[in-house]
Formats: sequence, structure tokens, C-alpha cells
Amino acid sequence: MLERLGSLCVGVGLLWVVVMVGFWLMVGLDRPEEWTPYLDRAITSDVRQTLYFALTYIVTPIGMLMLLRDMFGDPEPLWLKLAAPGVFASVYALLLAAAAPEVGQPILLAADPIVARILPGMALGPGSADSLSWLARFGALLLVLGGIPGGLGMVLGLLTGGSRKR
Repeated sequence: MLERLGSLCVGVGLLWVVVMVGFWLMVGLDRPEEWTPYLDRAITSDVRQTLYFALTYIVTPIGMLMLLRDMFGDPEPLWLKLAAPGVFASVYALLLAAAAPEVGQPILLAADPIVARILPGMALGPGSADSLSWLARFGALLLVLGGIPGGLGMVLGLLTGGSRKR
């Protein structure tokens, strides 16, 4: 029963991430006063807020944890096992920036120094809120949290010979 609930959370959480991040980057969900009145006509504001809370803070993290549990339980390569938590944390930060800007955007803003080192020509700061700047911040967070551990896991896997399937 719990396995099925976890699988449901994986699917619903993935759909929620794709929809929220996609809409946020395309139409700017960081201005909820422009689009929530349309949604509030279909459902009440309380129902919308409850759904947002449940999908953002309960369903999506449970789905990500279920995927991590499956990855660590299966004979996956070491680099994948080391990179996956950071990748999921980065994706969750991007989701939080879209669904709960007051929580997620400061997390992505913390990646500004990394982006400035990687892309010196990109002007960033608290006032920079276009889609490209958020994607650059996400990419920097992904590189640090997922790429570095994944790279270390790949090197360790090659050194120990654990990258081959047995």
C-alpha cells in the first residue's frame, strides 16, 4: 500500500514540477496577482492554497525520496547514486522558486556568486528576475550539488572498477 502511494507521489510530483516550472519560466508565476484570480474562479482560494501546499511540500518531496530509495537500492553506478540527491535538491529549489517564491528564490539567489564565476558577463542580483537568470542560477546549483558529487563518483567508480556491470 505504501509502495503504491509512493509511486503515485512520484508521478504526481513529477507532473507538478513540470507544470509549475514550465509555467513559471514561460509566463512568470512570480506575479501571482495576475493569474490567481482566474484559478480562484474555478476553485476557491483556500482549496488552491491547500493544493499548492500539499503538492509542493508533501507530494513532491515524498516522490523524490521514493526515487532516491529506488536508486540506492538498485545496482546503479556510483556516480548516479552520488549525483542524484544534489540533482533532486536543485530541482526542488527550482520548484520552490516557482511555487513558493518567498522560500525558493533566496535559495537560487545564493547561487549568484557561482554564476558570476562561470558566466562573468551575466548581470545578476536580487533585481534580476528574468527566466534566463533563474535558469543560470539553477544550472549553477545543479553543477555544485549534483555535478561535483557525480564527477567524484565517476572518478571513484573508474578507480575501483565499479563502473562495469557484473
